[in-house]
Amino acid sequence: MKKNTRKTPQKKSVPPTAKGVKVNPALKKQANTTGPGIFSNFESAKFSNKRSWIWSSWPQDFKKTMTVFDRMETTRKMRWLELNAGLIRQVIADMATYSVGSGIKLQAQSGSEPWDEQAEKYFNKWASRACDITARYSFFELQHICCRLMDRDGECFIIKTKGADGRPKLQVIESHRVGNPGNDGAPPAGMVDGIMFGPYGAPVYYNVIRSDGSSRRVPANAVMHLYEPELASGARAYSPLQHSINNLVDMLEILSLEKEAVKTNSDLVRTITRENAQFDGTQSDFEAFGMRPQDYGENGLSDPKEASTFIGGKTLALAPGEKLESFESQRPNSTFNGFIEHLMRDSLAGVLPFEFVHDPTKAGGATMRFVVAKADRKFQHRQNVMMQRFLAPVWGYIIGNAIKNGELPSIDTWMQISCTTPRRVTVDAGRDAQQTRLDIETGIKTITQFHLENGDDPREQMRANAAEKAYIKELAEEFEIQPSAIYKPQNVAPEAVDASFSEEGANKGETMTIQDDGEDIKVDVDDPNVKPKVKNPPDEE
Repeated sequence: MKKNTRKTPQKKSVPPTAKGVKVNPALKKQANTTGPGIFSNFESAKFSNKRSWIWSSWPQDFKKTMTVFDRMETTRKMRWLELNAGLIRQVIADMATYSVGSGIKLQAQSGSEPWDEQAEKYFNKWASRACDITARYSFFELQHICCRLMDRDGECFIIKTKGADGRPKLQVIESHRVGNPGNDGAPPAGMVDGIMFGPYGAPVYYNVIRSDGSSRRVPANAVMHLYEPELASGARAYSPLQHSINNLVDMLEILSLEKEAVKTNSDLVRTITRENAQFDGTQSDFEAFGMRPQDYGENGLSDPKEASTFIGGKTLALAPGEKLESFESQRPNSTFNGFIEHLMRDSLAGVLPFEFVHDPTKAGGATMRFVVAKADRKFQHRQNVMMQRFLAPVWGYIIGNAIKNGELPSIDTWMQISCTTPRRVTVDAGRDAQQTRLDIETGIKTITQFHLENGDDPREQMRANAAEKAYIKELAEEFEIQPSAIYKPQNVAPEAVDASFSEEGANKGETMTIQDDGEDIKVDVDDPNVKPKVKNPPDEE
């Protein structure tokens, strides 16, 4: 009888699950029956003993992937790095400086200029004072604080509330103050890390933890959750710099050890090479200028370390077989510096370019323009997030309250606004200014767009410009001089400048073409002898 030599096929299985990691049974069953491990058709999914297993949970909603521990632990480490890592302080400061600056300003766009001016005056008066519940920060300072919290903690919460006088106030809540109730039991059904969600995934209320450990529920319509959304299934946010934590901690530890090594090497000035390990006093080791080891100490000099007590800046006479050398340290070196730079580049990846934050010296002209443009896109994205999730709701809260109280008249378009951001970052200010002037002259760009890009209010700037021109005209008439003596624009003849300020010059050139006996004749528009031709009315039927 022929023996069966066929091997029994091995049962497919997935690598073991890490201790403490929960796996959905349905997903685990599916993974066991659809070709996992070495039988996968995807190389990236195949199990291999040539690389380590990635210990992570199976794909699920991000609100389940990021646990309370994950958020609190990354937040704790990021706050430590903000205090101790210069790179983190720099990138957080850059994001706030270039995104917010001295504050993003809001302008009403209702279509009614008188109402817009009245509303802006009311809002700016509220914003310029201490508008938070602690009566310490203005609205523009709160913008800067919240922008920093978005990078350090990943998020912050702003509550729309009222002060003791009944006036609208804002209360900034940091991420650690929103969480599940502080009891030992499980959180209520539907709550994820301090946020209660409704049946369709919309927040119902936020559980805010007080200083004494108790908590209060704040309705969702009174809370602004400020963060940069990255996933649709998440509940809370994490710092965009959290991927750098291990790199930076390792870098700080390595630098600390390297600094200690440099200090130790700096303390070693010279090394002595001898044929035997001890000074015996029979040789003329350091007998130049009367320096003999046997003359030092009660029993002579027997420890080479004690040589530093008499070497000093003398000229030494060495015995045969002895050699005195200066110690030269090789730390740190170029390889070490390149390793540290790699850690820093990886830490900044996905946030801001390394050349923008830390070292622009190696970037050429074209490369630096690309780096600045890339950083500018990131700043614009941060500004848009803050406008939609923070600034526009605050405008609605403040102006809506004023309309409700009768302090402002009601208008249908009162919620329509625009925002003036800080001047955009550039590396070619002169070239950009020249191109902007050309774009305005050709009509590609408007004066309003120009002022918005510079972080100015277009209406205020154009009014100031008109007032300045009127004042120039007034001064010229008072001192009986030509306006061109005060105001000299480039590439414009002085006569043209003077004519533009005079009434005759203002009307000069305003002509129209009429036909007289079939010939085109140009006449002044204000000529009283010329009457415009009016079409005959249609015949009535």
